Amino acid sequence: MTDQNDPMYDSPTYLMYETVRLVRRAGARMFPGQPRMPHLLVLWCVARSGPLSQRDVAERLRMDAGDLVGIVDALEEGGHVRRRRDPADRRRYALEATEDGRAFLEESLLARRRLNEVLFEPLSPDERRLFREMLLRVLAHHDDRFTDLAPGDGAPDGAPGHQGTAPRERVVTPQVEAEARRQARQEMDAGSAMRDRASS
Repeated sequence: MTDQNDPMYDSPTYLMYETVRLVRRAGARMFPGQPRMPHLLVLWCVARSGPLSQRDVAERLRMDAGDLVGIVDALEEGGHVRRRRDPADRRRYALEATEDGRAFLEESLLARRRLNEVLFEPLSPDERRLFREMLLRVLAHHDDRFTDLAPGDGAPDGAPGHQGTAPRERVVTPQVEAEARRQARQEMDAGSAMRDRASS
């Protein structure tokens, strides 16, 4: 039986974690052929801003360069992106989206919109807008990629768009991101080891 007084249920980070798990389960069930979010983000980044080097993509998405290699390989194998010599530097390759990749991206974004409709059905349109704005404010406080997207009207002192107190120091530094990626890889390795033991 769920104990509503348990401090875990009072933790927004725990609730966000469970929401992310829900998104993954619902997405896999509703759209089994659709790409995972990291693949979709890379394709979106290249289609919107390409041609880009893999380093540029990694920096724009704050993604580990090592993790990006496998994602780009999968997108290239699927015919969604291609590597070409960078005209500005013939020693390196640039990524660009193919026509099939752009069509696939449009289809995937439509699927994501339908997924949003299903997941957030309990919320009214105003509640959805407010929820999105609150998420953007949190992201903008720690990640400057979202600063221009965060709402400014009615924001408290220090929030993006407010002219009062300067924002607090961001907590999501490159060191924090690197540690989070390290922990995620450890969790994945541990999960793989458990599955291997269970199947042996």
